[in-house]
Amino acid sequence: MAKIFSVDAEVDGLYGPAFAVAVTVREDGHEIAKFVGRVPDELVTNDWVTKNVLPTLGDMPVTHSSSEELEETFWAFWAQTFVPGEYGPKPDSALVVIAHVASPVESGLFRRCVERDGSRMFCGPMPIHEVGTLLLALGEDPSSVDGYNKKHGLAVPFEGVTHHPMYDAAAAAIVWEHAMARLQSR
Repeated sequence: MAKIFSVDAEVDGLYGPAFAVAVTVREDGHEIAKFVGRVPDELVTNDWVTKNVLPTLGDMPVTHSSSEELEETFWAFWAQTFVPGEYGPKPDSALVVIAHVASPVESGLFRRCVERDGSRMFCGPMPIHEVGTLLLALGEDPSSVDGYNKKHGLAVPFEGVTHHPMYDAAAAAIVWEHAMARLQSR
């Protein structure tokens, strides 16, 4: 099974800066690395986000003082996947980068990181594989990884709820592993 980099970000409005990011890197069904970062709640200004997302973060620790600092630390974690390429460093081709409903949030996270430093132009993931599209291809509801996991009796290895980035990253990874196995066994 391929190594999976499952990323989830929570942003201040659909196109705003990240205020919470989590990644689980999995290989052969086991987490081998993770990233978790969050900024103080008072930096979040979007009404919908403050009402619907902040309460789900529970005891997720504040690790960064600004969104830019959080995004740069995330980029440093991502950069650990780089290998030499023709045009400079590039992501390891054996790594599958996934997110559930990656646009605009997770794709925007990578874009903001690249736009901050032009030398990163060829260093973002290409592609970010879409968990929702995989579910659609299998005739499943593409809008809910929770529904898929429940339907198939799959446990998410993180205590949390939707909109907590580590829960969402872990839930997407579990769906990806199970759904890909189904697809490849056809």
